[in-house]
Amino acid sequence: MSESGLSEQLNGDRNPSTSPLSQSYSTEKDIQAVTPKPKSKSSMQRWSALAGLLLLLGGLGFGWRWWQASQAGARQGAPGGMSMAVPVKLAAAKTSQVIESSEFVGALESPNSVVLRPEITGRVSGILVKSGDRVSPGDPLIQLRPDKREADLSVALAGSNSAQANRANAASQIAALQAERAANDAEVRLQDEEYKRIEVLVREGALPQQRLDQVIRDRNRAVAQLTAIDQRIEAAKAGLAAAEAGLQQAQASVDRASEDLQDATVFAPFNGTVGDIPVKIGQIVGTSDTLTTVTQNQSLELKLQIPLERAPGLKLGQRVELLDNQSNLIATGRISFVSARADINAQSVLAKATFDNPRGQLRDGQFVRARVIWQQQPGVLVPTSAISRLGGETFVFLAQAPDPAAAESAPSPAPQAPGAGAPPDMVAKQQLVKLGQIQGNEYQVLEGLKPGDEYVVSGVLNLREGIPIMPLPLGQEGNPAGAN
Repeated sequence: MSESGLSEQLNGDRNPSTSPLSQSYSTEKDIQAVTPKPKSKSSMQRWSALAGLLLLLGGLGFGWRWWQASQAGARQGAPGGMSMAVPVKLAAAKTSQVIESSEFVGALESPNSVVLRPEITGRVSGILVKSGDRVSPGDPLIQLRPDKREADLSVALAGSNSAQANRANAASQIAALQAERAANDAEVRLQDEEYKRIEVLVREGALPQQRLDQVIRDRNRAVAQLTAIDQRIEAAKAGLAAAEAGLQQAQASVDRASEDLQDATVFAPFNGTVGDIPVKIGQIVGTSDTLTTVTQNQSLELKLQIPLERAPGLKLGQRVELLDNQSNLIATGRISFVSARADINAQSVLAKATFDNPRGQLRDGQFVRARVIWQQQPGVLVPTSAISRLGGETFVFLAQAPDPAAAESAPSPAPQAPGAGAPPDMVAKQQLVKLGQIQGNEYQVLEGLKPGDEYVVSGVLNLREGIPIMPLPLGQEGNPAGAN
């Protein structure tokens, strides 16, 4: 465009009525469309306020952290020229007994526990004890009405007495017959001597044959009498044997009646404690009814089903511990039985552990947690509170003296109070560890920690690599600022 044309346009701007621009851009809207619009003053003020607010919040956050650190240092008596350290509690790693164990659940059983039932049917006539009484072997507990049994015993005793009388009579008969036989035997011997003497005299002619015949007759008579008495003695002996058999039968009847009479009284079989007594006086009971129980709790057994893969580690005398709900030890026992057979369904081995119970704190039928101790060896244990986890790895924080070269080259890891500049006494070092089994509230450390290493047991959530730490005095209570 020429200079004259431009001049005319400028002059037209001053006089809109004569300028061509007044015809093309006649409205205010058209003029705003071609003219750049400057930013409003209110928008700039909003951005300035937002930036100021962010700066204020950042300053407050920095001031708050500096105040917390300075307050913690002031409470611990730290001098103003020292770095602000995180207060922590330390412990020295030491060798402890690490236990490898497995837990099981089962019910205790008393090897001496019996349910007492009557051996006969009868009516309860007496309850001689009460529940909870301690009894000894042979103590009477429950009495059934003994009337019929006493009558039966009386009849049996009468029969026994009669059999004893028959036996005594048979024995006396034998004695009398044996005395008579002795006389007959003497007569036979006398007749034998007489026969020999008369025979000589008759042969020499001093006596007639008739006299010898008389002697022979008398001798035969004596022999016949002796034979008869022997037969009577044998018969008497048979009678004695029958009398003795009758006596034995009568005595058996007496014993049976006596047993029946004793069965009317239920006795304690061993030392123990009487349980519940569900029967009442006057009640008729049979052989299937429960009268009471007697339990001995001085020694209890626990059946354990041990998986087959752990069965080779079982041995007699192996230690087993009973635990309460808080995992506190309540009793210690030993393996007393290991089955030679495996359970075909559960694929486990039955083992029994025996526990002494002198104070009676355990009960027959009580469910318990049992821990079988497989082995015990030295190892390092640390509290679970000392373990930190990151990316699937486990760590502890060691307390170490700072590295002077690293302290000079690295920026300060924690805010410092005005005038601070002295290096810290101890810093936290993150140490990778490998953990084993948990034992109570402690982990076994397999790798990464050795006896004597000092590690942080509290406040680990506020730590990072190289941060200054300040050990709390031993025995100090409470939760210090910044500690977890």
